[in-house]
Amino acid sequence: MTRRGFLLAAATLAIGAAISISLPARADEVANDPKALVQAFYDVLLDNMKQGETLGFEGRYDRLAPVIHRTFDVPVMAKIAIGAEWTNFPADKKTGVLEVFDRYMISSYAARFHSFKGQKFEVGAVKDPAENRKLVETQLFRSNGEPVTLNYLFRPAADGNWKIIDIFLSGTISEMARMRSDFSSTVTGGGADALIQALEDKIVQIKATPD
Repeated sequence: MTRRGFLLAAATLAIGAAISISLPARADEVANDPKALVQAFYDVLLDNMKQGETLGFEGRYDRLAPVIHRTFDVPVMAKIAIGAEWTNFPADKKTGVLEVFDRYMISSYAARFHSFKGQKFEVGAVKDPAENRKLVETQLFRSNGEPVTLNYLFRPAADGNWKIIDIFLSGTISEMARMRSDFSSTVTGGGADALIQALEDKIVQIKATPD
C-alpha cells in the first residue's frame, strides 16, 4: 500500500462479529469504555486483514458492520458531514441518506483494509477535551514501521453509550470536515437525491476495485 493509500485508509476509519476478539467480560463495559471500543474495533479490523483474501469483500463487510455500528455514531457523523443542509432534507430523504452513508462507511473499511503485511495498531491515552467528550489517541504502523497518528472523538449517544463522532488524522485533521467539504457542492447543487446517488456511485467503485 502506498503512503497516500495508507493515509486515505486511515482517514476513513472516516465506524462484534463471530470471531475471537479481545473484549472486556461484559458488553456494557465496552460500551462505557472508549478505549476498549477502539481496541475491539482494531481487533476485528486486524483479523479481517489477516483473513482478507479468504473472506473476500462481502465477508469483510459482514464482519465489520456490527462492530462499526457499536463503535461509531454513524447517523450523527452523517449529519455532521452534510452540515446545515441536513435540516432542509425531507424525512424520507434523510432516511435514504443515512442508509447509504452507513453502507459507504462500512464498504470503505472492507475495501481498504483487505490484507495484512505486518501492520500494527496501538491504542494510547484517553483525554477529556471538553465536557461529555473523550479523545482516544492511537497510532497505525505501516509494514515498514512508519506511524500514522489517528485520534477518535467520542460523545455519549442517545442510549448513553460512548460512540465516535469524528476522526482526526495526524491528530488534527477532521475527517468529518473533509467529508463536508467533499459533499458541499453535491448537496448544494442537487440536494439529498444527488448525495445519495454520489454515495451509491462511490460504493460501486469501491466494490469494483481489486483487492
